[in-house]
Amino acid sequence: MVMKRLSVLAMAMIVMASCAKENVQPNENNDQSNILEIGLTSTKTALGEEIKEGNKSFFPIVWSEGDEIAVIENMGVEGKQNVSVYRLKDGAGTANGVFEHISGDAFPKVITDVVYPASAVVPNSTLISNIPIKDAASLIPAKDATQEYAENSFDPKSPIMYFHRETTSEQIVLKPASSIVCIPIIGVDDNDYVTSVVWQHMDGDKRTVTLKCPEKGVKLSATDPVNFYLSIRPMEKNYATCNAIVYVHLKNGAVQVRSFRTKGNYAAGTLHRFTPWKLGKKAKWSILGQGSERDNDTYKGVPYGPAKYMIDGNDVSWWESRRQLNATKTGPEMAGPHTVVIDLGKSQTINGIKIKSKEIPTSPEYGITYVNKDGKTVDIYGSQSYNPPHTFYIGFMENKPDNAVIKAFTANKKWPAGITKTTFKSENNKGINYYYGNDKKKWWDNKLSPTVSARYLFIHFQYAWNNDGNGTAAPFEKIAELDIY
Repeated sequence: MVMKRLSVLAMAMIVMASCAKENVQPNENNDQSNILEIGLTSTKTALGEEIKEGNKSFFPIVWSEGDEIAVIENMGVEGKQNVSVYRLKDGAGTANGVFEHISGDAFPKVITDVVYPASAVVPNSTLISNIPIKDAASLIPAKDATQEYAENSFDPKSPIMYFHRETTSEQIVLKPASSIVCIPIIGVDDNDYVTSVVWQHMDGDKRTVTLKCPEKGVKLSATDPVNFYLSIRPMEKNYATCNAIVYVHLKNGAVQVRSFRTKGNYAAGTLHRFTPWKLGKKAKWSILGQGSERDNDTYKGVPYGPAKYMIDGNDVSWWESRRQLNATKTGPEMAGPHTVVIDLGKSQTINGIKIKSKEIPTSPEYGITYVNKDGKTVDIYGSQSYNPPHTFYIGFMENKPDNAVIKAFTANKKWPAGITKTTFKSENNKGINYYYGNDKKKWWDNKLSPTVSARYLFIHFQYAWNNDGNGTAAPFEKIAELDIY
């Protein structure tokens, strides 16, 4: 077989949009904002060194050994679309890449459409795509996607880049169809390891990208941020501000959550680097067991569900106890007691415990229906109020409890032998706002006297505030954040 070779020369950049947690203007676009550079690397397609020109920043994106592109003949034409794959043969580390044909029989006289990486077009190594490709953007996952962590860069297989020829005189210049976000993270100390970072769009269709780290985790520094890059689908609509949620999962089982807001769109060919995120003390905490919890989800743009959300460093996301259909299928019941066991990571002197309510009064339905006493089919739903703790008991331990002790407490409210309990109780006549504030942003502060030295906490939230905020309710429990000081 005659080996076909394709010479590709391109000089271009990906423009950086300056972003921060709140309302920061991106840099102005310029005439190179949608262009991708080819060349200058040795191990993988990656971000090059940041180039600054005045108040603008650019990142070259470059070729490397093993890179493959797809040449598509009759792109988008059903029954006629044909694909050939070319692999980089010469030119790694330069702007000139010579690509050698390795599979497929698409040899158009004039190359009209090229896509990187080839795996986006032929994920199953087929030579003819069964589904016509209408445009390169359709190759970017519309919903959930998983990517692999790459040091100081993005997953080389994740960003889609493409070339479409308009005139016969055009050079092949690949343009990005993806947007890149960079999350710089600083650890509590030098012993924090990230196992995954999850990005979630919250404008328009909810989209999730999970960045998987190596099994041992990515080690953080207490002083210098480690950058985590994710390739995301550009937004199809224009928004004045864009909202997203980022979840950082740590090797000790903790999760930290943060909401990000940017001004302007996540457009193709832009890189959005946020301000460094310094993890707080709760990155060292973990949940060892809980009586019940709802599944992880979002409601009105806010994460809710798992017990770990009460110690995620985010004052808005919340833990919510789970309800289920009773045995007779005539109504809901609690799926388990409102109990939790927390590991603080190390022994410390505890002066008190603070609790914050969720700020959204309603909760989502479950999608589980039953027929009520009036003969109507209704859905189990979270109570339509705040329902933060009204009365709770807390016990302390220095030594790690075994799994049987944890399970006996979380499932059956059986306290460990010899543990000392402290009770904190609200007064009905003062009402919920006295403890949590009218806007539910106030913390209910409970001081210990005397102070206690402990690493492990056993907590039973016996009662929540009722829907009216003037008494107790047993079936519900919701906590936005819990703090030990």
